[in-house]
Amino acid sequence: MTVSQYDIAKAAGVSQRAVSFALNGKPNVSKEKREKILKVAEKMGYRPNATARAMQRRSTGTIGILVQHYTSEEAMLEGINRELQQAGYFTMIEQYGGVLKLDANQSRLLLERVVDGLIILNADDSVTQLVDRQFSNLTSHMVWLESSHFSSTGCVRRDESAVAEHAVQLVKDKGYDRIFYIERHAGLEPGRKQFPYSGGIHYSCLARHLGVQEHARKAGLGFDWTDSKLRLEPLSPQQLASHLELDRGDRVAVLAYDFWVAEWVNRRLLKLGLDCPKDYGLLCLDEHRQFKTANIWPELSYYKFDRHNAGRQAGRMVLKMVNEKCHCPSQLIGPELFEGQSL
Repeated sequence: MTVSQYDIAKAAGVSQRAVSFALNGKPNVSKEKREKILKVAEKMGYRPNATARAMQRRSTGTIGILVQHYTSEEAMLEGINRELQQAGYFTMIEQYGGVLKLDANQSRLLLERVVDGLIILNADDSVTQLVDRQFSNLTSHMVWLESSHFSSTGCVRRDESAVAEHAVQLVKDKGYDRIFYIERHAGLEPGRKQFPYSGGIHYSCLARHLGVQEHARKAGLGFDWTDSKLRLEPLSPQQLASHLELDRGDRVAVLAYDFWVAEWVNRRLLKLGLDCPKDYGLLCLDEHRQFKTANIWPELSYYKFDRHNAGRQAGRMVLKMVNEKCHCPSQLIGPELFEGQSL
């Protein structure tokens, strides 16, 4: 049976006008009432008539999402889709290479005006320039999620500096003398341009590295680093141990760029009989992207990043831009530590 807004209003004990405001993302209803209405609508299985709503809004009722790969960042996409579906919008997911033209031709998304807003996911500098040039008409309805581009409005991403600061202070509080940071990617120089669509070097690589280095200096801790070369020819266990200088007699904490680097460090050093936290400390700065890190490696100390929630924030932001015709302040997502036994 089709559920109407009248049915929702009756079940929620509110007016039909309030239901209309809530379901359309309008500001004319309180946050508490909006949440109540949305919960009731979801429970009742409400599905808005997208065609009718699009005609009423004089819009397409669709939000575009640009990604490097269709399989990338599933948690973020799920978060985005949840917010948009609740508001009655469809999503159109396209890869960079499918819509961003390297020549002067405009993309189908632009020519056919098939989207009301755009969320760009994990874009490097090369993609940023192409989007700015080809989607200038959507600038006021555009959200950059976990991308190199970051300004005062329209962006959602992790606060890498805050994560680095928290990690360095944690290491210092636990009595370590120096930090050894292990990167995942080679070629970390500021302003490096990548070939379009390649994905390039994610902004977090440089931001995470420089953040740890700067906060280690401020905290008076020694700092050194190396590239794991996971994409090329990984360091041998002996090479890694040599870099760490474990025979210096002080306490060293290894800060790993992400879960894959942390796992690689642990496996490499275990081959030499070295274990954490007995011989060195290990702190991971980003969790596994597909699975719960605590389920895979419960002893690991690591920083969480709720990518599903980040996607939801981006979804809410683009909806507000589209429906309220306003600029939305950018949002930074702070550190959340899971303290295991590796540090």
